[in-house]
Amino acid sequence: MILCLVIYGCGAGASTTKMIEYRTTIGSTTLYDFENLSEKILNRNRYFIDRIEDVGNGKFIDTKMVYKTPMDEEMLQGMKELRYRLTLEARRKGGGVGNMYTIRAIVNSYGKYVGREDWANVPVNSEIKKEIRLFVAELKSEFENKIRVF
Repeated sequence: MILCLVIYGCGAGASTTKMIEYRTTIGSTTLYDFENLSEKILNRNRYFIDRIEDVGNGKFIDTKMVYKTPMDEEMLQGMKELRYRLTLEARRKGGGVGNMYTIRAIVNSYGKYVGREDWANVPVNSEIKKEIRLFVAELKSEFENKIRVF
């Protein structure tokens, strides 16, 4: 009986943890199209590229921080400033064989609370997720249109 209560208590605590990072898969494309089309759509949506980094099986594009006004519920928790960073990730498909890459968007959000000067990792709010979904849909459409041209 006690063992059941311990297991139940452990399971209940794990379900209350919020995801801090927001990730979504955009689609597949070549590395050339990833670089060129991503830059085009990022600029169109007013995301400024901070750095582009080559990694073993792909590439990352980091954008500069985007500052937002905290939502009402975040302000009630004492948050005075909110910012997020969008990162696009291209990873080679199929264990490194071929020229196609899986593209993902990764968003990290940071908040500054009243009385503190440091930024803390915070869950990505619904407003930011909505913006990212619109951006992802536009980029995905560009990737698909480029593939149809061939």
